[in-house]
Amino acid sequence: MPVIVATVNAVRDHWEPGADQAIIATRAYDVLTSHTPLVGQYTLAGDVTGHVTHGLGPMLYWLIALPARFGTPASITITMGVFNALCIIGAVALARRRGGLVLMFAAAVAIALMCQSLAAETFHDVWNPSAGLFPFLLLIFLCWSVACGDHRLLPLTVVVASFVVQAHLMYMPPTVGLLAVAAVGLALTKRRLGDPRRTIALGLVTVVAAAACWVAPAIDEIEHHPGNLSLVVQSATAHQPTVGAAVGWHAVARAVGYKPWWLYVPTDRWTRKDDVRLTPGGLRTATTVILLEALALAAVLGVVFRRRDVASAAIIGLVMSAALAAEAAHTPVPRVLSATLGYTMWWGSQLGMWVWLIVAWSLWLVGVAAVRALAVRLPQLALGRRARLALVAGSAFITMLALGGTAMAGAAVSRTEKPDEHLAVYRPIAELAAPLIRMFPAGSTVVLDGRLDVSPMPIKPALRYLLARHGVRAVSEGADLRLGTYYDAGNLPYQATIYVRDRLGQPAPLTRLVARAHYVDGWGPWTVSVWVRGLRPATHGNRSAPPLAAAHIG
Repeated sequence: MPVIVATVNAVRDHWEPGADQAIIATRAYDVLTSHTPLVGQYTLAGDVTGHVTHGLGPMLYWLIALPARFGTPASITITMGVFNALCIIGAVALARRRGGLVLMFAAAVAIALMCQSLAAETFHDVWNPSAGLFPFLLLIFLCWSVACGDHRLLPLTVVVASFVVQAHLMYMPPTVGLLAVAAVGLALTKRRLGDPRRTIALGLVTVVAAAACWVAPAIDEIEHHPGNLSLVVQSATAHQPTVGAAVGWHAVARAVGYKPWWLYVPTDRWTRKDDVRLTPGGLRTATTVILLEALALAAVLGVVFRRRDVASAAIIGLVMSAALAAEAAHTPVPRVLSATLGYTMWWGSQLGMWVWLIVAWSLWLVGVAAVRALAVRLPQLALGRRARLALVAGSAFITMLALGGTAMAGAAVSRTEKPDEHLAVYRPIAELAAPLIRMFPAGSTVVLDGRLDVSPMPIKPALRYLLARHGVRAVSEGADLRLGTYYDAGNLPYQATIYVRDRLGQPAPLTRLVARAHYVDGWGPWTVSVWVRGLRPATHGNRSAPPLAAAHIG
């Protein structure tokens, strides 16, 4: 319900991709072209080594390639909303597979409550840190199932894990830990895997699925020296000052200890970069230690009593806690990089939810086992026929209550949702793009020169994407940093120069105003203007058009 409500609201508000969302949409549009992307979104990890570095792969672009090219802009956010809803449904279904109706309803309510800790825009957002959140949630349940011996889920697990780590590098540490637990659990399973031919076929399907997910990054690695995968490894292994182990512990305490990240509504979506700097109080520290010790005890008892489901679930919680601590602790000190804690800690909500869910479920199992043991020792407690019928009826009633409670939790969380962060610029983007689309025919090449402040900054990449959908190639100096060489101005022939400004006044001689939009947001009132110079047959830029100013890439 929170995902559906947020997505419907975004469509109603005439969602438009801006800033990084527009860059991602543009690269998704490129998937079905000769310059299809081989790597993922630009990442600040490259600041560590000084080399331009991107995410591990383009699977996020593949996901939205069709709506980015053939649908309306809103179809992109609808795709993400549907995708995230399916991930939630998959997680709840796997919870039922592992723990029956009790765990199913507990997981459903927990996921609904967890949603309140994330901005509503996250539920339908194409931005890569957001796009990986609910697939990562599904991955937790998938790896748990595989660790319990559910080998048929292996191909899907590989695909989801590939998507998550290609979406953003912040998911790499926990994903590696989850896959390790799944692999060990599957290797130790004593359940027969069935017909050997089916097992071999399943293995081949898994290998083919993995190869399909990683063929594009492999091609990039072969074609470039060093390739992007090598650059990511260099960034991860480079020696630089980090924020330290204390911040790592603070992150775990904030995610797990009372009151955990996943159980409260933050003032804004970036507060976790400040949360991890604060020393947790005594109650938070104590509850964190108790819950982690409870997980360790559950893991030991699960091994002793041969409850692989309990043991593997507890180990997953411990592994993810270690991954969150390591990721936070190894964040580089420079302000731009340390500020990424504002979103790299988002998956701490999934971690906290999982820890609380598994501890509660383990206690439930202990209680059920105690009742059964008591029933065996006291035969007089055996139920008669009427009592058994009453128990069945009571169970059905409780199930209906649980279903209603789940719906109420989802509805309550939906009411806490705030408007999208970029809501104010949706209308200006559409107003500014409309005359440009009418002005330039498909096949044109234009120079896009944008100099914008923080608030209107998303508008420039949005205009580039909307022009690309119309078949217009909008290039800029320095655009290759985030978009690849196809969008770099270089010495290309072009028909006109488009100037996007948030200040009044003509930006260059011989320009004419073609559109102007006004809006107000938290930063204040803004006026953004679009000016055009040129619009003549293509000639080589430096010989027939004014020199290009240094472009600010949004």
